[in-house]
Amino acid sequence: MSNPDVEIVEYTDPLCSIAWGTEPFKRRLTWRYGERLAWRVVMAGLCRDNSTVKMFQPWNPYEAGQMYLKVWKRVNRITGMPYPVNLRYMALTTDPPCLLVKAAELQGGDVAERVLRRLREAVFLYGTPVDNVDQAALALEGIEGLEIDTLLRDVDREDVRKAYLVDWEETRKPNDYVRQLAAEDADHLAGPMMKSEGHERYNLPTFIFRGPAGEKTVPGYRPYEEYEAALAEVCPGIADHAAADASPAEAIGRWPTLTNQELDLLCGENCVPDKNIAQVFDCGGARVWMNTRESQYWMQRNASKE
Repeated sequence: MSNPDVEIVEYTDPLCSIAWGTEPFKRRLTWRYGERLAWRVVMAGLCRDNSTVKMFQPWNPYEAGQMYLKVWKRVNRITGMPYPVNLRYMALTTDPPCLLVKAAELQGGDVAERVLRRLREAVFLYGTPVDNVDQAALALEGIEGLEIDTLLRDVDREDVRKAYLVDWEETRKPNDYVRQLAAEDADHLAGPMMKSEGHERYNLPTFIFRGPAGEKTVPGYRPYEEYEAALAEVCPGIADHAAADASPAEAIGRWPTLTNQELDLLCGENCVPDKNIAQVFDCGGARVWMNTRESQYWMQRNASKE
């Protein structure tokens, strides 16, 4: 389909636990509506320098990580997505992973999406957030379709840095709907406008749906039904064309790692891939299924910690 029905703008960052929590929603929307949706991912740059945050001073990456871990454990109870029980350190900055995603876009949207997912997993599955480009080769090893050497060259390109700056600045121009939430609702999960590092910005994640019937903003962490409702509002009748639930084999064939939350939402509860095509691992209060390539990567990464 050459002309998608709906554009979805996603404001996100690899370090954001709530954005990690909405990965199942994003995957279900992608499966059900496919090419009817055009995704535009805006890399927010959640933190430029965590060492300047008052609560983290004097800066100690391990101790800062333990503070974050308490928050992420609470988020796990809400979203069901894994949290990094063996978190080694807190990221000093999220600029490098955001730049890596923008550089990956030069290799195609699908590759950039896989890079973003693996950068999330570096945090929430492996406990090793990427806060330096030098860490990228290990963190992104084996991603299908990714030319890692090209990526590591492209991340220093001026146009890549400008593209990230455009994203960073766009994130800090929240729309009127989100600004109104800031006055009405202090609940962080409801997605009110945030203030951080001296700037106003969208809460993460925020999804903006744009279609023939208008625009709808869904910020923060909401029930999945609100995302489908937003689609129906901006594009009446789109639900008539939604695909049926995926089979476990289809799901693991499309996405090399799947949490139990994602499997339930994509395939229905208690549906799991056959053990011949995916292995299951316990991770941070959840279960994660991985295809052969990702299983090998998982075991390699965990062996390196021993």
